[in-house]
Amino acid sequence: MNIKHFKLGAVIIFALLLIAGCGSGEEEVSGEGAGDFPNSTINLSVPFSAGGSGDIMVREIARIMSEDLGIEQSIVVENRDGGSGAVAINHMLGQPADGYTLLNQSSTAPLTMASGGLEFGPEELAPIASMVSNYQTLSVLADSPFETIDDLIEAAKENPGSINVGSSQTYGANHVFLLKFMREADIDLNYIAYDGGGEALTSLLGGNTDVLASSGEVVQEQVAAGEVRMLAISSAERVEDHPDVPTFAELGMASLEDELIWRAFFVHPDTPEEIQERWAEILKEVSETDRFKEYAENTNQDIYFTSGEEFKEIYYNYYETAKELFDALN
Repeated sequence: MNIKHFKLGAVIIFALLLIAGCGSGEEEVSGEGAGDFPNSTINLSVPFSAGGSGDIMVREIARIMSEDLGIEQSIVVENRDGGSGAVAINHMLGQPADGYTLLNQSSTAPLTMASGGLEFGPEELAPIASMVSNYQTLSVLADSPFETIDDLIEAAKENPGSINVGSSQTYGANHVFLLKFMREADIDLNYIAYDGGGEALTSLLGGNTDVLASSGEVVQEQVAAGEVRMLAISSAERVEDHPDVPTFAELGMASLEDELIWRAFFVHPDTPEEIQERWAEILKEVSETDRFKEYAENTNQDIYFTSGEEFKEIYYNYYETAKELFDALN
């Protein structure tokens, strides 16, 4: 009998210790909180090949986090290109939702989702923060008869579909930008998609297209050389380098205000809120460093830091607007 009592007592004590151990384990995980984050290896996942503009930005941010912000943990940059970003997204979603895998994406991601090119919904990525952006523009050759946006619109209304506009890719940022412009102006332009902005620019310079829809970065050198003129830009305000170029907003096209190409970071949607907020704090610190400002200037990009509900609204708005435009095409 005493032995039985001893065994029963031992079982009860073991059970109590097990429960206490589980409880302390949960307390430790939640106790780590955002204050101790990060305390493990950070993986920055890039959906583009090494050497591209997105890859360059992520590697610069990794250096800033280590050298300027003093983050001591290892930061690994992984290139997972393919599938229009699907490879990188699948990899992130397959990792623990602990915030240690940070995914870089551009504004192309919600647009590709909207077109069906990515079999993910916008809710499958948790938006953390945008970092940089480029405004978009409609450009023509220096000797083009289109001196202003009004000239272009008038010609398009006189001969619908006769004006050829070159740009980068179908269903991409430039395509959405042009579709919004056509809707605002109530005109029909002939959209010709090229593999990239450089190829579309070459087509304009060769006289094969009449207008180029692109980021300002694509035509920067040609504008400075006097070969190309920008008719209008999509930033909220005129830019210092081109003070004579009007914004679409001041021309009465409100939907094109801040129609930007941005680069941003996302995490697994189940990542704890406090970890998401901690990442936003870290990335804000990065955006405020002299080193990051120098990077943005050297790459002809604008610092465009948004986070929290503001960036979430931007992200979902890009998806919803593109979905509406693409559905109308079909």
